[in-house]
Amino acid sequence: MESEINKSPKASAFTLIVAFVCVALVGLALVPLLPVKLNPSRTLPGFTVRFSMPGTSARVVEMTATSKLEAMLARVKGIRGIYSTSGNGWGSISVNLDKHVDAAVARFEASTIIRQTWPELPDGVSYPYIQMQSPGQGSQSPFMTFTINAPATPVLIQRYAEEHIKTRLAQLSGIYKINLSGATPMEWRLEYDSEQLRTLGISTDDIREAVRLHYQKEFMGTYDVEQGASDRQWIRLALVPESENKDFEPESRDFDAGRIQVKMKDGRMIGLNELVKVSRVEEQPQSYYRINGLNSIYLSVVAEETANQLALSKEVKAYMDGIRSQLPAGYEIHTGYDATEFIREELNRIYLRTGVTVAILLLFVLLITFSPEYLFLIVVSLSVNMAIAVIFYYAFGLEMQLYSLAGITVSLNLVIDNTIVMSDHYLRRGNRKVFMSVLAATLTTIGALVIIFFLDEKIRLNLQDFAAVVIINLGVSLLVALFFVPSLIDKIGLERRKRISPSKPKLKLKLKSGQRMGSVRPFMWIRSKMRRVPVYFSRFYRWLIRVLCRWRVAVCILLLLAFGLPVFLLPEKMEGDGKWAEVYNKTLGTSTYKEKVKPVVDKALGGTLRLFVQKVYEGSYFTRNEEVVLHANANLPNGSTLEQMNALVKKMETYLSGFKEIRQFQTSVESARRASIHIYFTKEHQKSGFPYTLKANMIGKALQLGGGDWSIYGLQDQGFSNNVRENAGSFRVKMYGYNYDELYAQAEKLKEKLLSHRRIREVTIGSDFSWWKDDYTEF
Repeated sequence: MESEINKSPKASAFTLIVAFVCVALVGLALVPLLPVKLNPSRTLPGFTVRFSMPGTSARVVEMTATSKLEAMLARVKGIRGIYSTSGNGWGSISVNLDKHVDAAVARFEASTIIRQTWPELPDGVSYPYIQMQSPGQGSQSPFMTFTINAPATPVLIQRYAEEHIKTRLAQLSGIYKINLSGATPMEWRLEYDSEQLRTLGISTDDIREAVRLHYQKEFMGTYDVEQGASDRQWIRLALVPESENKDFEPESRDFDAGRIQVKMKDGRMIGLNELVKVSRVEEQPQSYYRINGLNSIYLSVVAEETANQLALSKEVKAYMDGIRSQLPAGYEIHTGYDATEFIREELNRIYLRTGVTVAILLLFVLLITFSPEYLFLIVVSLSVNMAIAVIFYYAFGLEMQLYSLAGITVSLNLVIDNTIVMSDHYLRRGNRKVFMSVLAATLTTIGALVIIFFLDEKIRLNLQDFAAVVIINLGVSLLVALFFVPSLIDKIGLERRKRISPSKPKLKLKLKSGQRMGSVRPFMWIRSKMRRVPVYFSRFYRWLIRVLCRWRVAVCILLLLAFGLPVFLLPEKMEGDGKWAEVYNKTLGTSTYKEKVKPVVDKALGGTLRLFVQKVYEGSYFTRNEEVVLHANANLPNGSTLEQMNALVKKMETYLSGFKEIRQFQTSVESARRASIHIYFTKEHQKSGFPYTLKANMIGKALQLGGGDWSIYGLQDQGFSNNVRENAGSFRVKMYGYNYDELYAQAEKLKEKLLSHRRIREVTIGSDFSWWKDDYTEF
């Protein structure tokens, strides 16, 4: 191998340089096609099954529906975990799949199981539906939102947006989904005479069943369709009622009650139009969402996971500008949210740090070598290396996000190291024998990174792009160092400068009488001094090695104490009756040692290990310094209505609308008991004192409003809350089991045992852990 490396390659230096440059140009052309994001978006494959069971308690839902579906879905192949939750009138089952499982096959198998199990479920359970979560389709949150305002009803505005805006915007490649919301859906209301139904022997359940059967589409199975030699797809077959076509949409067609027949008590059939009065009205709102206190139609755009969100946002904005010019009179479109603004700011910071890192590395190269030709070699080699690496980024489907860009920054110095080692050896010896050493060192680094691919799936999904980027860069650097660097050295005629003897410098300057040293060729004088820097460093390094070798025992002890001994982890008392336990308890277990000696010994011998164990909490992390946002949450007691919560929040919205320093505030009335307001400030006031002043004013306003609990937080300081909920305790015990009743009985037994302890005042039992007791009181 060494002889082959030592020989000159068959291809000429010019041919190798042209080949590398051409491949690098291909990599540069692929840069715009790389997906750019802020955070990793990959998730484990899985799906969620949801169903409803109106008017049923959570315990009944669990016993009659959730447990049966969960037991049947556990038969799906490749399941890593299955979790279920039952609530009042609803249930959901989340299934996590193995990374090697085909998500489409798993969905088909789950749908088959649900179809077989549904007849066994009790009456009143809706047909369960499956929501997939495929790998690479992590969080389907919108990256851009727009608000549409017009002097018309929300239903008409949303219908116009569906027909003229959504259809045009969906033509852009890279858009995964477009959502329209804000308008209260329309519904058909059927009013009946209860006395008439009682006389005819018809119940409301009979009417509900007749309507359901009339519009029922029964799933019949699937059919494989041959589309080519190796391309097969399957289609879904459904049995549709004869009265309906495939484009039936209850929202857009008239509800013809005369075509629906209801079965009477004596077996005769009667038309639904003879029993009910049909009217079309707006559905009762279940929640509210407003921006700046105004009701609008909201258009949300979700990008594909492989899309470059920065480039896609520009295309979407250009399309929306074209649509604005064709809007009817009175219609307006405003950009409500653009995630790419924050992504662009964060990525610009990362690019700046990467650029500073490269500049510092190249500056060190220039100061050490003081050769522009050598600096040119390093810059060109690094540029070619990164351009070729882009081809592998694209081929392996890597995302350009926070972790992968950090990997690029970290790998830059390793790539430059390989280039410097090869170029220096080639200039000294004129061969490539050092490649084996470079290969061994690089493989060692790659081997250390490969372990990331064997970590737990959740950790690996975040770090795999980081490891892949570093491995690709190092792998490409081997090829660049072996072929490109020597060829470029030969072509530009770079030669190693002869070593300057410290005692006999070659630079000699003849000065005329009265002429100062600084005025004669100062550049050459600085150059000669800079060349002596390695000599001075070598002398200092040689002296340091001699001192460390002479005092090696003391140095090893100092290093050991600096790292620290785990004396602070010694137990306060040793259990048992043996000799060692007795000696330990009489020495290190005494109160004198623990109170007077232990604090001093722990600090003296604990070192940095003690600080790390005591000060760094497991799982803690630092959050990024994101946009300044002020949050306000409102809570009402149990038994409140949605209208009461909406009226309370509107008072706070009216107060906030009077401040010009607020760029936007988003209100979400999620339920009758909870609502939230998120306040964003203009750029010139984000770093000013106004957010803190507004926070103090909002606290005063919240105390004036009354009627509910308010919590106001943000700005990285202590938040405000006037919540009077009772604390549920700071310790918890988790219990698992397959039978709910038996598990609850065991929990009651444990509760009695815990309450027998004199220091425990109260124990609460619940399915979901909470720091606070839930309020079940109604007024």
